[in-house]
Amino acid sequence: MSTLLDEPATQSSPAPAQRLRSSTAAVRLSFTWFGTRKTLTRAQKEQAADTFGAAGEYLSAGKKLIDTKHPAFQAVTAVKNRAVQYWKSVSLPYPEAGVRLLRQDRVESFDNQMDEFQQELHEAVETLDEQYHELQRAARERLGSLYNPTDYPETLTGLFAIEWEFPSVEPPSYLMQLNPELYQQECDRVTARFDEAVHLAEQAFTEELAKLVEHLSDRLSGQSDGKPKIFRDSAINNLTAFFERFR
Repeated sequence: MSTLLDEPATQSSPAPAQRLRSSTAAVRLSFTWFGTRKTLTRAQKEQAADTFGAAGEYLSAGKKLIDTKHPAFQAVTAVKNRAVQYWKSVSLPYPEAGVRLLRQDRVESFDNQMDEFQQELHEAVETLDEQYHELQRAARERLGSLYNPTDYPETLTGLFAIEWEFPSVEPPSYLMQLNPELYQQECDRVTARFDEAVHLAEQAFTEELAKLVEHLSDRLSGQSDGKPKIFRDSAINNLTAFFERFR
């Protein structure tokens, strides 16, 4: 099956890596997140080690500050998961941690969607903060002597956030004047990264297509555990969305 990334390069059609480089923008997604676990103090680890007759320095132990299975906390986590899923669904992989490639004509819609996720997160954190004292009381009962009030901030407001930016992955132009040789090295490095990005995109295309075809085949195969399988329109919708993404 042929895609735009597979088309041969000609004089009127630049190589796949060049097309990817000229038509996409790098986008980085990151989070500020309240840590729900904390390592035990040395004295606490020594006390725990004594229970097993072990040496404290060979024991790694921590405590859970709040119940992350509480519905209010899960609602906060769900916003984060949706943001990450959306980011990955509209972008292609890039060989730099935390960075992916987004089509330039989707930058505005991506920014708007992230604003919506940020607002959803803000509302979810407000709800969580209303339950915060209840979660602290529960933690005090469950942790016993391990409970330390100084582990808990007065409020959770401002401790959760979604951040996104569009970093430049191109060589800085000032290097051309300062050090032409170093500038050329940077150009070569970026070129190599986009060549790798094409490979990663092809790999992602193949893996996702295989999963979709397997799922579609499973829906069409007849019965499961003696019961007829239900074919849903979502199977076709997922396939359509997949080809639109890699178009």
